Amino acid sequence: MKFNIFHILPLILFVNPANAGHHEEKDATQMNVAESGSGIFMSSDLTVKNQFPFSDAVLAGNTLYLSGMVGIDVKGTLVDGGIAAETHSIFRQLQSHLGSLDLNLSHVVKCLVMLDDIDEWADFNTVYMSYFKPPYPARSALGADGLALGAAIEMECIAIVPAE
Repeated sequence: MKFNIFHILPLILFVNPANAGHHEEKDATQMNVAESGSGIFMSSDLTVKNQFPFSDAVLAGNTLYLSGMVGIDVKGTLVDGGIAAETHSIFRQLQSHLGSLDLNLSHVVKCLVMLDDIDEWADFNTVYMSYFKPPYPARSALGADGLALGAAIEMECIAIVPAE
């Protein structure tokens, strides 16, 4: 399916990443959308308000590129609880971004995982495997020092929009 701005306009009401997820009430918030010759660029109000120098997601052709996500709440504050809580928050954001295009985790084909402490790999993997089921997306991982907001983890993903 080829998307253009007119396909995205109905999706302007975007599910708030902090509330999207397992059996939780979903609040709607404004999603900011811009189109260029390269694709459709989508940013949450939080990203725009804070003047972050990136889009939350970019749809180029049938490929959705999702910027790195850290475990934040609706106010943009890192969630308490360490790597497990942050990973759950990231997955709520990921599911919300995917849901805005009627996609789900099965559409994710690649993830890049950055861990502040590689010794927390097993704890991260336990949460990761509770969301993704086989066949798993391709994945790369690395230890990173100094993630945004002092996060324990950051994850970015690529998803494919199926052809109609």
